[in-house]
Amino acid sequence: MNELFLFVRPPRPLWPFNGPGTAFWPPLAFASMAAALRGGITGLRVAILDAPALKMGWKTLSSEIRRLKPSYVGIGEEAVSCVEGLRLASIGKASGATVIAGGCFFGNVAQQILSTKLVDVVVHGEGEQTIVELVQTLRSGDKHTLRRVRGITFSDGDDAVFTGWREPLADLDSLPFPAYDLLPIQNYGTGSRNHPDLVSIELSRGCTHQCEFCVLWRQMSRYPATSPVACLRTKSPERVFEEIRICTERYGRRYLGWVDPCFNADPKVPQRVSELLLSSGIKVGQSAWVRADYLRRDIETGALDTCTRAGLNELYIGIERSDSDDLSRLNKRLNHSDVAEALETIATRYPHVCTVGSFIYGVPGETRDSLRSLFRFGCGLPLDMALFIPLTPLPGTPFWKPELWDASGSLFRDLDFLPHGNADAWSSGDLHSMLLRCFVLYWPLARIRTVLRGLSVRDLRRRRIVRNYLKRSALFALRAFANQEHRMQIPDWYQS
Repeated sequence: MNELFLFVRPPRPLWPFNGPGTAFWPPLAFASMAAALRGGITGLRVAILDAPALKMGWKTLSSEIRRLKPSYVGIGEEAVSCVEGLRLASIGKASGATVIAGGCFFGNVAQQILSTKLVDVVVHGEGEQTIVELVQTLRSGDKHTLRRVRGITFSDGDDAVFTGWREPLADLDSLPFPAYDLLPIQNYGTGSRNHPDLVSIELSRGCTHQCEFCVLWRQMSRYPATSPVACLRTKSPERVFEEIRICTERYGRRYLGWVDPCFNADPKVPQRVSELLLSSGIKVGQSAWVRADYLRRDIETGALDTCTRAGLNELYIGIERSDSDDLSRLNKRLNHSDVAEALETIATRYPHVCTVGSFIYGVPGETRDSLRSLFRFGCGLPLDMALFIPLTPLPGTPFWKPELWDASGSLFRDLDFLPHGNADAWSSGDLHSMLLRCFVLYWPLARIRTVLRGLSVRDLRRRRIVRNYLKRSALFALRAFANQEHRMQIPDWYQS
């Protein structure tokens, strides 16, 4: 047998706040599952086709899939790119492939996706073990044995058969190294001054908390019953260091984009990895999502100092709300005074570290006054960037409703985490407009002081990031006020 399993990321729109050099990160999930397939099944060819990284449009992609004639096509899109996922699935089916979908979106709408007849099997949760068992079973030709493969949903006539949850992998060190060699690795971060020679990498999976709005911890969770339970696992510092060494020495990567839902969930492993980097002389730029309530702990233990000396220079911090009751309703615990103190320490002690805070608006009971208060709160914190994100009813979260399903995928274009100039299917246009007006018109002294500090800081990289954010935000706000339909930007190569 000379079968090909082809993972495909199709052409996709661009998020307007990203620069062209880092619009698309390497698809680490594909690289990890490809490595598992390559090591676990003999006689199976494995490849990854990352159309955005190659600037490959739909016309070329369709021709390439027809030429390659894959036996299996693996897809995994975000909600906002459901249209592209369905279009890719249609091309895969037309080429005669078995289409396998997974990830945070498809895994939470398995029955609906299977009902389109464009997808054959949906993989739930982490896929490395499941995908190997699944392909082994499919190659046997006995579809009835699919019921023995844990962690999938497949079609049996008109029925969608769920085989039960698979236990998450306990020992992450047992995973094979991601198949970076199957990616056009030289294309990621090309031309970017802030994230040059970018690579995606993970230190851990899961989280220590269960925020209601987040799908990532659910994707990496345990299911002892019907409800997910957060399940944090970390790789050993030595394993993580070896991955970094391979990325920097073999593939020439100079910037690490940590994809962990919470990079600093474990209080010791990030610091130990940084110590190994410092002792080896490898210094590589790094960005990570961190929990705000752990920042003060990391400052006091010296972990943050070690990480920043090893290259951590960009922190994405989920602050979410200014009101404690709102945080409780979102199942998030946070002490605002600790957060403010930690951010002020970072701003003064680590002037090369860029801080980005995320805030959620549109929670139940949100009013124009409460939104103004949230914006005022965000502006008062010493952050280089404040991102205000609408509460988004992602499948898998309590905010999703089955009636929001759209078989064309078009409705999910609005799940872009952006404020819209008008109303959509799940949020008020009045709140969106209020936020945009605040951004343009509301300039209290605290906001002016924060912006001026960001624009005048000595670190060139941080100064450049603040300048680009202000420019892109202003342009986005003007377009939103003009009610332009495409908030996500369609690249010129999209249809080529």
